[in-house]
Amino acid sequence: MPTIQFDAEVTASFTMHDADGSLVASSELDGPMVFVVGKGSVLPAIEEAVLGHYAGDRLEFEVPPERAFGLHRPELVFESPRANLPSGMAVKPGAQLFSGMGDRPKFSLRVVKETENGVLLDGNHPLAGRTLRISLHVTNVRRLAAMESMLDQSICLKRGDPTP
Repeated sequence: MPTIQFDAEVTASFTMHDADGSLVASSELDGPMVFVVGKGSVLPAIEEAVLGHYAGDRLEFEVPPERAFGLHRPELVFESPRANLPSGMAVKPGAQLFSGMGDRPKFSLRVVKETENGVLLDGNHPLAGRTLRISLHVTNVRRLAAMESMLDQSICLKRGDPTP
């Protein structure tokens, strides 16, 4: 049975709650978590937690904001005049605005609320400032073949995506 080490592909069912107990994400909602250790497609704290474990292991751990999505930064919350917003866009609380083009925007802004002159925007990650409680059940560990390990994988594995 392979031990989880760098360059191992890990599949895990999981739940992620914040410190208040609110469900943030889970494999039931989002599909299993599939990642290659060391490739940076999941939080480093998750990669560190699974090292040395095996398929079948269950882990529970807490990740503070500094090791998750950062502290909430008040300077990233600001008002934008309507004239600076994309024309014709329905501006409702919770809507996302993305910079750049294509599949990899440079940053996103979340609409917090409408104001008299425009909207209040928040550039923080939605989970910034929140401690996360993670429960993982490692369901599969696969050692990558030598050629797979040597390839520079430019595509991050997403939950549930097959190995490229």
